[in-house]
Amino acid sequence: MLRKSIIIFSFFILIFAACTKKSKTAEPVTQPQVVTIEEEPQVKEEQPKLEVIEEQPTETNVQKTTTDTLVEYKVQIFATYDETKAYKVRDEAKPKFTEDVYVEYIPPYYKVRIGHFKTKEESDNFRNLVRDKGYSDAFTVVP
Repeated sequence: MLRKSIIIFSFFILIFAACTKKSKTAEPVTQPQVVTIEEEPQVKEEQPKLEVIEEQPTETNVQKTTTDTLVEYKVQIFATYDETKAYKVRDEAKPKFTEDVYVEYIPPYYKVRIGHFKTKEESDNFRNLVRDKGYSDAFTVVP
């Protein structure tokens, strides 16, 4: 019986020793590492300073409204998106008038215009003549 007790006791010691060895060799549980990244302060680049230069009025960039003006009035007879149509209307109108007939492109329209008049009265009189020749929608273009 003593022998049985020694065997049972030895068995428990072996089991106990095996359990403690496993726990010693087992990997320890670790907490996940928190990594903090500190941003470096960004250095703001200085924007170049804009220098405002005001242009002084000159004879070429100022429109005057007196009789000795740089302003010119025109009579418009047609406007379209289609460049080909505009030039066709211009070509049809040229023989009918002694004044200059031309196409101006002012996005998005091609505009057929006639003349370079110094006063509104001159352009209005010519506009009436243009209407009499079949361009009923003609109007004076005021600068």
